[in-house]
Amino acid sequence: MAKPIFKWSGEYIGFIHNGNLFDPNSKYLGWVEKDGSVWTSNGRYFGDLVEENYILRNSMKVEPIPKIPKIPPISPISPISSIPRLPRIAKIGWYDPFDK
Repeated sequence: MAKPIFKWSGEYIGFIHNGNLFDPNSKYLGWVEKDGSVWTSNGRYFGDLVEENYILRNSMKVEPIPKIPKIPPISPISPISSIPRLPRIAKIGWYDPFDK
């Protein structure tokens, strides 16, 4: 089952399916490691999965060394888009990587 992903501001931006991150149209964006770290399709660190439905980046954390990109999976059928959520209160030292 797909897990919806939202920007910290509440906007629906995609979903996680089988450990892979996709945009709302099922375009492959990257993957999620078992430790909750999220990586872009080209192997660069993107952030950490927070509270199951958000990806944030700690501005105090040193960026990890890039990883070898994974072979893109077959895109799943896009789930029905989730309705936006209420914006979250900012976390000191963290930012939403989708805003950059």
